[in-house]
Parts: sequence; C-alpha cells; structure tokens
Amino acid sequence: MNLDLTPSPADLAALHAAQRDFPGYVIDLEPAPGRRRYIARRTRPGPGPHTLITSDLGELGAELSTGQQPSPPPRRRPAGD
Repeated sequence: MNLDLTPSPADLAALHAAQRDFPGYVIDLEPAPGRRRYIARRTRPGPGPHTLITSDLGELGAELSTGQQPSPPPRRRPAGD
C-alpha cells in the first residue's frame, strides 16, 4: 500500500476550517510512518482535552466539539439544609 502523504487542497481547507472552529487549539497535520495524523493541542487552560491525536479530522472535530463544553458549576445547597 502506497499512501500519498502530501495533503490535498481539500485536506488543507478542512484543516484551516478546523483551526477556525477551535481557536483554543493549535491543530497540525504531521506525517507518521505510512499515514498522516492530526494533532490538536490546547493553547490555554479550560475545559476539553489537552492533546488529541488521530488520523481522521472528522473524529478530531467531534472529540473537540464534545470536549469543549464546560462542566456546569456545582449546585450550592442553601444554608441550613
């Protein structure tokens, strides 16, 4: 199997769109032995994963979308309960 590791214009457009959609992350496309992989690294503190690595940009976007939702604050009990 011979995989072309050069990203296509469509791959690059999708990568740029992901970078716009998730500004709290630096998203890179890196070659790996026999494949390409996308790496997202969080740039500042907050909710969501710190680092994600996958060969599927759609999976990366799905994980970042679910991981970006902050947890609700804990409910405070009224005094005297």
